[in-house]
Amino acid sequence: MVRSYKRKTTRGAYGSQSLQNALAAISGGMSLKQASTVYNVPRPTLRRHRDSKVKCPGEVHFGSFEPVLSLEFERELVTQIQMMEKALFGLSTTDIRHLAFELASKMKLPNNFNKDSCMAGKDWLQGFMSRHQELSLRLPQATSISRAVGFNRPKVEHFFTVYKSLLDDHHYPAQSVWNMDETGISTVQKPLRIVATKGRRQISRMTSGERGTTVTVICAVSACGSFVPPMLIFPRKRMAPGLMRGAPTGAVGAVSKSGWTDSEIFIQWLKHFADNTKSSKTNPQLIILDGHHSHKTLAAVDFARDNGITLLTLPPHSTHKLQPLDRTIFKTLKCNYNRVCDNWMTCNAGKRITVFDMAELFCKAYDKTAGIEAAKKGFETTGLWPFDDQKFTDDDFVAAEVTDEPLTTMSSSVTADSHVNTDSTTSTVSAAPNTGQSAAAVPITDGCSLHVPDGSNFSAAASESENRDFVAAEVTDEPPTTMSSSVQVTADSDGNTDSTISTVNAVSNTGHSSTAAAASTTDGCTPHVPGESNVLLLG
Repeated sequence: MVRSYKRKTTRGAYGSQSLQNALAAISGGMSLKQASTVYNVPRPTLRRHRDSKVKCPGEVHFGSFEPVLSLEFERELVTQIQMMEKALFGLSTTDIRHLAFELASKMKLPNNFNKDSCMAGKDWLQGFMSRHQELSLRLPQATSISRAVGFNRPKVEHFFTVYKSLLDDHHYPAQSVWNMDETGISTVQKPLRIVATKGRRQISRMTSGERGTTVTVICAVSACGSFVPPMLIFPRKRMAPGLMRGAPTGAVGAVSKSGWTDSEIFIQWLKHFADNTKSSKTNPQLIILDGHHSHKTLAAVDFARDNGITLLTLPPHSTHKLQPLDRTIFKTLKCNYNRVCDNWMTCNAGKRITVFDMAELFCKAYDKTAGIEAAKKGFETTGLWPFDDQKFTDDDFVAAEVTDEPLTTMSSSVTADSHVNTDSTTSTVSAAPNTGQSAAAVPITDGCSLHVPDGSNFSAAASESENRDFVAAEVTDEPPTTMSSSVQVTADSDGNTDSTISTVNAVSNTGHSSTAAAASTTDGCTPHVPGESNVLLLG
C-alpha cells in the first residue's frame, strides 16, 4: 500500500457539499446544464448521482477500497477518544489500534488486522488520523489526581459566588483586582531546542551544574494589565547588596533559609504591594491568591484589614485553571528565562550562573513577558475579569467525575474564652461528605471573616568520537581537579522537619475574637502543605 499517495488530478475538487447542493437544485427544477455551471460539478457526475448509479449518491468517493470501520463508527471512535482526553485518560496510538481490532472483531467486519498482536496496523492508524484532522499526536502534561478531584463544579461555583459578592459589595474596578503567586527560577536552566547533527543519539547543552539554587519570585498582576514590581527571595541568612544587581525597576529582595516564602516574607510583600498600589480603606484592593499557609496568618489578616486589602483564596488544587498568572504569564516567563540563561552561558564560556547573576537575567526575561495583553488574557481565560462564572463547561469537570474520591466539606466549631484579653481559641475541624452547602464563617475583628467554603481538603566510532567527547572541557577556564568530599547532616532542634498547625487568637478593643491557622517549622518558614483549606480573608 502506498503510504503517502499524492493525487495527480483535481477530480472531485468541488467537494461533497457542492455536489449535494447541485442535486438539491436539480430536484427543485433546475436543469442539469445550469446546475453544472452554477455549482461547478461535471454534468456526467450529476447525472450518475441523480440516477443513483453510484454507491454513495451525494458523496465524493474514489477507488474501490473502503475503510474497515464505516465513517459513522469512526466518528463515534473520535468522540470516545476526545472524551477520554478530557477525563485525563487519553488513549495512545497502541490503545486506538487495539480498540479498532476489538470493534472489527465484535461487529464481525472483514479485515486484515494482525490477529497475533490483536490490533490494527500502522497503515490503518495513519489513514484514520488523515481522515480526522481534528486529532493529532500530542505529549500530555502530567496532572496529579488531586488536581483532577479538586477542580470540581461545587468548589468552582462556590468560589465564583463568593467572588461575585465581593465585586457587588465593593465595586472593585479592573485596576483594583489582583492575582498574586510565587514561582521559582534556578541557576541551572532548562536548555531550549537546538539544531544538531541528525542521527546523533545524545545532544547536550552547557549548564551551570547538575542541581541549581532556586530563587522564589513573587509576582502580582491586575485585571487591567498592570504589574507590581516583583519580589525575589534568595536562600540566604543575610541580604547582600549584590543580589539585586540589575533587578527589574522597583523590585525588592528578601532572604529565607530555604529560599521559599514564609509568613514574615508575605507580610513584607504586602507592605511592598500597599506602597505600590496606595491601598487604603478609601482605595480598597482585592488580591486573589492560593491557599498557602503563609497567606492566612493573623498578622497578614490584620495588615490587610488596616490597609483596605481583601485576600480571596482559590479552591485547593485548582490554580492550574483559575489562576491568571499560571494560565498566561509563568510559562512564558520561564521559557524566556531559560533562553536568557542559554545566551549567557554561550557568551560566558566556562563560567557559571550564580545567585548574584540571577536578578539581572530574570529582569531581561521579565521585561519580555510582563505585557498588558498577556495579563488581561489571563483574567479573561479564568472568568475573573470580565466576570464570567460560566467560563468552565461540563467538559472541564469530566476529570473530577471519573475519579472515585468523594468530595468533602469542612465543618468547623470554635469555642472562645472571653475572660481574658488574649483568648485561647480552640478550633476543631472534621470532614464530611459534600452536601453542596457552604460552611459557616468564623467572625474576625472589625467584620473581617474567615470563610471555609465547601469541598476543602486537608488532607559513536570510538577513535572519531574520543576527541569530540572532550571539546566541552576545552572551552572552560577551570583547571581539572580531583574532588573528595564528605557530607555532614545535622537535624534541627526538634530532630524532624514536620510542620505543625497552630491556632493564633487575638482580641481587639471591640471584644470580637479573631482566629487564623498558621503552619510553622523550626526555622520559621512555612512550607506548602498539599490539600490546604480554601479560605477567604476579608480585610
